[in-house]
Amino acid sequence: MRRLLPHCTLIACLLLAPAVASAQRVPATDSGAIGGDVGVFLPSSDELDSSPALEGFYEYYFTPRGSVRLGLGWMNPSFTRGSDDHLRTIRIAVDGVYNWEGGAVHPFVGAGLGIYFLQPTDNGESVQDSETKTGASLFGGIEYFTGRTTSIKAEAKYHLVADAFGLEPDGLSLMIGLKKYF
Repeated sequence: MRRLLPHCTLIACLLLAPAVASAQRVPATDSGAIGGDVGVFLPSSDELDSSPALEGFYEYYFTPRGSVRLGLGWMNPSFTRGSDDHLRTIRIAVDGVYNWEGGAVHPFVGAGLGIYFLQPTDNGESVQDSETKTGASLFGGIEYFTGRTTSIKAEAKYHLVADAFGLEPDGLSLMIGLKKYF
C-alpha cells in the first residue's frame, strides 16, 4: 500500500496538470463570448404597452475589464388603444462594456449606439412603411459565473431612440441570460 501511494499521487498530478494550465481566468485579453437574453421591454410612451424582449450578442475583450459587444435585439410592444397593433422593433448595436473583477460576480456598465428598425404591424402583418432610427443605450448589470467559462447575466438597459410614427419608442429592458466564453 505504501508503494502505491506515491504512484497514485504522481498519476493524479500528471492528470491535473493540463487542467490547471488551461484554467485561465475569464474574461481575458483577446477572449470572446456569445450569449442570449430574454426579458421584458417597458416603453416610456403611454401609447405603448410592455412586451417580451430577446437579444443575442457576441462580445470581444480587448482587456480583461473592457470589451465591445455586437448585439441583435427584438421587441414588439403593442399599442394601448386595444387592438392587435404592435410596433415591432429590431435593434442592431455596438456597445462598449466595462466590468469589475469580483470573483464569481462581475458587475458591469456600458453604453452603445444602434440602428433601430421600427415597423407597425396589425395581426403580425406590416401595415405601413417602416422607419429606421438611430439610438443609444445605457446599461448595467451583474454577471454570475456558474463555471470557469459560463455565466448567468442580469441586465437593465435604457434605449434612447429618435421619435418614430409620432411617438417616442424609448424604454427600459430588463433581461436575464446565459453567456459562454471561449
